[in-house]
Amino acid sequence: MKHLYIIAALMLLWWLPQTTQAQQYTGISGLVHVPTGETNHEGDAFIGAHFLNKNMMPDTGFLYQGEKYHTFDYYVALTPFSWLEMSYVCTERIYRKDDQGNIINWSKDRYASVKIRPLKEGKYHPAVAIGCNDVWTSAFFPNQHNVQLYFQNWYIAATKHFEFKGNELSLTLAYRYFYRGYNSKWNGVVGGITFRPAFFPQWRLMAEYTGNEFILGTDMLLWQHLRLQASVKNFKYLYGGICLQFNLLGKKYDY
Repeated sequence: MKHLYIIAALMLLWWLPQTTQAQQYTGISGLVHVPTGETNHEGDAFIGAHFLNKNMMPDTGFLYQGEKYHTFDYYVALTPFSWLEMSYVCTERIYRKDDQGNIINWSKDRYASVKIRPLKEGKYHPAVAIGCNDVWTSAFFPNQHNVQLYFQNWYIAATKHFEFKGNELSLTLAYRYFYRGYNSKWNGVVGGITFRPAFFPQWRLMAEYTGNEFILGTDMLLWQHLRLQASVKNFKYLYGGICLQFNLLGKKYDY
């Protein structure tokens, strides 16, 4: 356990000097774009990257010469305790192109996320979690007038699992608030469902409502360490990600 405390402390120290902006696909547990009330297993660590279709990006900040563009992010994430998750993400932004339109410089949009689960799921009640993207700026720069905060949001989420014949179904309901007005389409009540088949519990199917669109997704854990995810928004726009996951305590889980 000692090395988990050290890693958690190093991550917190790493966040402090950064100017961070929040965005989804943070390495924190959840659906595709909707947060859940559950957390990952204690000791789980993740290193991953995610392709972000321009249609999921805000109308401000991720523009070059007035046009939105596809981009990607990459992250590290840690679950030091069963009730706490943390992640640090870099999202690529176009900084400069040459005369032929080729990208020659990128800049990085950095942010941190934290999720706390105060209530563990029980027989008759759901798991409940609260979370924040860009937690550093939220806590220490409450006025935020000169900070970009493209995806900063706070949320509370509840998730309940049900099993039948070895299959698993989960229901999630959450309330989310984005700080910037141009993200207000994602404010309010959101939610989704997941399904894990008994014959392959490492495979998850997802459907969610983000407050503005519907997303269908799937992810799969292979060889206990490689996780792949693919999703489609409104049956038009594709997204995808890949990550490596390990348990620093040496524990093994099916998913």
